This record gives sequence, structure tokens and C-alpha cells, in this order.
Amino acid sequence: WIHIHSGDDGLTRFLERACGWTKKYLLIEPQHSGCYRKANVRLRKMKRPEIDVSAERLKMRNEIENEIEKVVIGCGFRRVKIDVEADEQVDDVRTAWNRTLQLYERTEIDED
Repeated sequence: WIHIHSGDDGLTRFLERACGWTKKYLLIEPQHSGCYRKANVRLRKMKRPEIDVSAERLKMRNEIENEIEKVVIGCGFRRVKIDVEADEQVDDVRTAWNRTLQLYERTEIDED
């Protein structure tokens, strides 16, 4: 909902702030494109005004996972493979809602 309400710039600022607050690991659960469409369904049910969730307004939307990764890596993190089982590592783990989890680790740890 950060992206929906604040646009590309707002999401980028949030991610940069989250990276700044993070000492070691950052776990992100990006919302796939279908979630953007469902947002207005929920708003209509609550009798609230709809939000423009178009790809024209939210340019990061169609490649949201890659766009998030660019921002986080640009803040000094690297993508970490997640252990699913003792002998298997994967880049992405899927939640019960079929969303990916992206784990990042700070590459330079501040000793403050």
C-alpha cells in the first residue's frame, strides 16, 4: 500500500529509509501486480474512493521485485539465498499467498 498511496518516489524513499534503519538483514515481501488491482475492490467495499493504480502512474509496478532489488542493492545490500531445507538454497521463498520473500544483507556493517 505504500506504493499505491505514495507512488514510485514514495516507495523508493521508504525503501531507502528502511535500508538506513537496518543494521544487518532486510526482509521484503513485494506485492505482485494483481494485488494492485484488488486494492480498488477493497476500497469500493469500504465505500472509499478508488486510487489510480495504473502502470502509467506506478511505473515500478510491472517489475516491482526487480525495481525493489535495484533500490535495496543501491543502498549497500546484497541478495541472500534463503535455506528452504538443509540442502537447498533458493533466491525466493513463496508465502501462503504466493508472494515472494526477498532477503537482503548489508554488505558493509557500520560498527557504531
